[in-house]
Amino acid sequence: MRLLRWLLVLGLVALFAGMAAANWGEAPVRFVLPDGSEAQLRLPLLLIIAFLAGWLPPWLWHLGSRAAWTRQARATRLPEPAREPAGDGLCDQAQPTIVPPVA
Repeated sequence: MRLLRWLLVLGLVALFAGMAAANWGEAPVRFVLPDGSEAQLRLPLLLIIAFLAGWLPPWLWHLGSRAAWTRQARATRLPEPAREPAGDGLCDQAQPTIVPPVA
């Protein structure tokens, strides 16, 4: 399935590259910016900008929600913290043994 996905992506990129090469020599597209100035861009560059403007925000939203879900799932899987034993907290077997230094 992954191979088919990459073949589809490669085919779409090749198709876009071919169309971009064919349309690069055409007259630039003129459009008016919100501040009133005019800009001229080549059609393939304008299509890339439009694609990224539509695709990037939802993709970033998806990554953020996926990271939040993963963080929440990890937090629910954490083990309960161990309770401290009653008393002074140490068993008799856990007391350190003092060994005198060798002279």
